[in-house]
Amino acid sequence: MAGAEPAALRLEGVGRRFGALAAVGDVSLEVARGERRAVLGPNGAGKTTLFNLVCGDFPPTAGRVVLFGEDITRLKPHHRTRRGVGRTYQNSLLFNGLSVADNLVVAVRGAKPGRFGLRLPAAADRAAARRLAEAVRLSHLLGAEVSSLSHGQRRQLEVGMALACEPRLLMLDEPAAGLSPAERPELVKLLRALPRELTLLVIEHDMDVALPLADVVTVMKDGDVVVEGPPGRIEGDPVVQAIYLGHHGRAH
Repeated sequence: MAGAEPAALRLEGVGRRFGALAAVGDVSLEVARGERRAVLGPNGAGKTTLFNLVCGDFPPTAGRVVLFGEDITRLKPHHRTRRGVGRTYQNSLLFNGLSVADNLVVAVRGAKPGRFGLRLPAAADRAAARRLAEAVRLSHLLGAEVSSLSHGQRRQLEVGMALACEPRLLMLDEPAAGLSPAERPELVKLLRALPRELTLLVIEHDMDVALPLADVVTVMKDGDVVVEGPPGRIEGDPVVQAIYLGHHGRAH
């Protein structure tokens, strides 16, 4: 990767406690610029908590979060968004009564300083929404109401809305959750087609989605990183196999 350039994301001994519970123990990892990193692990492993620490939904109780060389540990979530952090959530945050285009316009306007005025969307907002729809393969559904979309199309739209802030680091929390076997390969194609300069951090329980997508895989259990390496090595790792087999063949 790029010589002296700082990593896209560096976590230094990051931890988070909720009372006596250590949701995240002492996690250190480094994600290079343009890297595709998958984070796997069973329920309760601390994956989503780790995402929340990076995004600023709550602060770590230990350690530092460094984004492209800048310490963002104490920054508010909206300041992190302005510095290039975009994310999706496990639970849908879409506006069901609006069209695909209007959802994307809301995301575009929400990413701007000044945010939501009473003005009508500018032509530039509409144009940006069309570009986002094209990026996530929804151009043919711009006028469709979100409530009419399939689950897979809703996931595509969530990715499009996360891209509205023009992130440098895009974080996806279980993007394949609830997708049918037929929809999952399409999602992988969409994510692999994203610009390579965009750094991608993905929580996923489905190895068939995570491994083809990732350059590096981090496996967590009980709030700590237990294994890290390239997909080919992770798939055959005995610790990973024990985690998966111990959870009926799947990590969550």
